[in-house]
Amino acid sequence: MSPAEVNSELRAELQQEIDDNRRSEYRLLPYASIAVVVLAAIIVVRVVFFS
Repeated sequence: MSPAEVNSELRAELQQEIDDNRRSEYRLLPYASIAVVVLAAIIVVRVVFFS
């Protein structure tokens, strides 16, 4: 077996890890959106009340 070849067990394990990571990335999107909204609100409040 060359270093580039992997057996089916390792391939399945790697694919499972990739799928888990992809689900984690999808979960981060709502949190990132909330963070952007909060930052925008802070900026608006600062500009409106402190300028």
